[in-house]
Amino acid sequence: MNGSLKNWAAIRIFQNFAVQMVRRRHLIWNFAVRDLRSRYVGSLMGFFWAVVHPVVLLVCYTFVFSVVFEIRPQTLATDNFAIFLFCGILPWLFFQDTVLRCCNSVVENGNLIRKTVFPSEILPISLCLSNLVTHCLGLLILLIVLLAAGLLGWTALLLPFVLFLLLLLSLGLGWMVAALQVFLRDTLQILSVFLVFWFWFTPIFYSIDLVPESLRPLIRLNPLTYVTQGYRDLLLERQIPDPSALLTLFAIAALSFVAGGLIFRATKREFLDVL
Repeated sequence: MNGSLKNWAAIRIFQNFAVQMVRRRHLIWNFAVRDLRSRYVGSLMGFFWAVVHPVVLLVCYTFVFSVVFEIRPQTLATDNFAIFLFCGILPWLFFQDTVLRCCNSVVENGNLIRKTVFPSEILPISLCLSNLVTHCLGLLILLIVLLAAGLLGWTALLLPFVLFLLLLLSLGLGWMVAALQVFLRDTLQILSVFLVFWFWFTPIFYSIDLVPESLRPLIRLNPLTYVTQGYRDLLLERQIPDPSALLTLFAIAALSFVAGGLIFRATKREFLDVL
């Protein structure tokens, strides 16, 4: 009985949290626009810089793995390693940049939180939306390349569903690390190191079929495995991803989102004492 009451209380807390976010949607959007302007307005090439970073990484990795090591993708759709890599690295860059920037979002805006009654939970949300805009620019380039190569199919229309789950996952983790960074300032450094390992344990440069059978369960614990595979299934293979994989990704993303929101909500009362 007590467990049921606690679960119900947690649901009510999160429900109230979600309602407040909807009510503050205009403030969230204004902060997202402010972040975009601070990053690109006044720059000579503006939003073009959002494309330069992934393209430079793509060219470098393609040269090393495709030209030097002569690796070919294990896919029936194409033997073009650059396209194969682009489909995997694009969602990873969104995830990595979002979580890292969210981590320091509360600390960087400490003055604003100390001086006003400010809903600090909107800071990670606005950063997610800001990064989503730059991600969509890279995604647009990828779709144009796929269309020119004759690889784009109707399944690309389902990509927003996978992207939405990636957004939930990134925001949930962003809330968690943002709250932790307030109390433990080493969080950003630890997270940066952890993401290096996470990057190489995500099937970006390889398909999961190349992973030894004994290690595949470990790779399948990684939610980004299902994201990158979902991108490749929808964009390259032109097929609907495995329903069990989508269900797993949905469960992990929803758990991350809810847990992150509850953790941030529970700890934000202590921010003023630490900032």
